[in-house]
Amino acid sequence: MKMTKKNLIVLPLLLATQLTFAGSYTDIATVVSVEKVYRTHTIREPYQDCYIKEFYRGSSDNSATNEIIGGILGGLIGNQFGKGRGKKAATVAGTLLGASIAHDDELAKSKTGRIVSREVCETKYRKESERRLSHYLVEYVHDGRTYSYTTKNKPYGESIKVRVEVSPD
Repeated sequence: MKMTKKNLIVLPLLLATQLTFAGSYTDIATVVSVEKVYRTHTIREPYQDCYIKEFYRGSSDNSATNEIIGGILGGLIGNQFGKGRGKKAATVAGTLLGASIAHDDELAKSKTGRIVSREVCETKYRKESERRLSHYLVEYVHDGRTYSYTTKNKPYGESIKVRVEVSPD
């Protein structure tokens, strides 16, 4: 589009007339209601719950080694007795008897242990809930229409200032 002198004069005039119709101003609106809006906050505070725990500490090593060795030795001794099928039965009986003797010996040793005390601590949480004011929901009327907005600050009085925007369709 080619700009002529006439267009250069008319264009700014058109823009200026549009600007005079568009704009904003401050007015007063009537406050209809102010409602407090609350939120529930949960506070979790950790703490240590400690106590003394007593337990029995035996001299046993909690290992099956003694029973295994007892079974092997019992099997070797049992193998020395008997002939034919009796030899197999004597070996099995010796194995079981050797393991049983070793197990009983292990139990006898564990009863010679002692009671040990140890402090045990667990982390637990105290939980509290509290309601806190979050914001205000304000309802107001301007020019016969009802509007609402939220704000952190409570409006004082029965009216508020509002900015009114005006623009052509």
